[in-house]
Amino acid sequence: MRSLFVVAVACMLAACAQREPVKLYSGAEQSTGQIVVVEMPYTLEVLNINGQPVPAANSMTGNRDRKLHLQPGQYRINAYYEDVYDIGGGLSHEVVRTRSATFMIDGKAGDVWTLGFDAPENLAEAQAMEDNFAGWAQNTRTGQRNPTEPGPAYVSLVGQLMGGGNSPTYSEEVKPLGAQVAATPAPMAPSQAPAAQQTLPHSDATLTTLQQLWLLLSPESRKAFLQWAEE
Repeated sequence: MRSLFVVAVACMLAACAQREPVKLYSGAEQSTGQIVVVEMPYTLEVLNINGQPVPAANSMTGNRDRKLHLQPGQYRINAYYEDVYDIGGGLSHEVVRTRSATFMIDGKAGDVWTLGFDAPENLAEAQAMEDNFAGWAQNTRTGQRNPTEPGPAYVSLVGQLMGGGNSPTYSEEVKPLGAQVAATPAPMAPSQAPAAQQTLPHSDATLTTLQQLWLLLSPESRKAFLQWAEE
């Protein structure tokens, strides 16, 4: 059983370099002249878009920028800076994760928007912006540049998946502001109520969470984990 688990971990690592770009609209794939492209550095992690968690937006790309494909319209993208800094020549490391900022775009068909910020040059500079992270969204065609607003506090994917209360609903489609329709679920009889899940769901959100946790492990921790999995 654990041998299969080790194989699954290996497959997970191979999947870290996921294909680009990330399609966040429904239906057939459209040309870039019909949609809005959002480009963002790999150190920028999406907390949610228009209030909707979108784990696929944080697909791992190595050191390459991410590209999100969206329908034309208005979007509020809550994103935060996250990076790993080596300490003592790599003997240990520290993860710096800031509070989020809200990047605002109003995209027309064919637009390309870039999300940017003043990147820190070292650990001290990164730590200094943990509570006051800010940046901008810029239209590469018109030059319009929208400064960010302070965003909500960071909530991990693990916290969203395992936290109490109502579990968030994940979707690969993000509708622009004004096009979102709040669905009212039909009343459910007690006998129809789903049983509480005791395990993480099998989804892209779970895979992305495991990938992020693996990358944060030290080489010693990864070795110990693989040894445990082989037992």
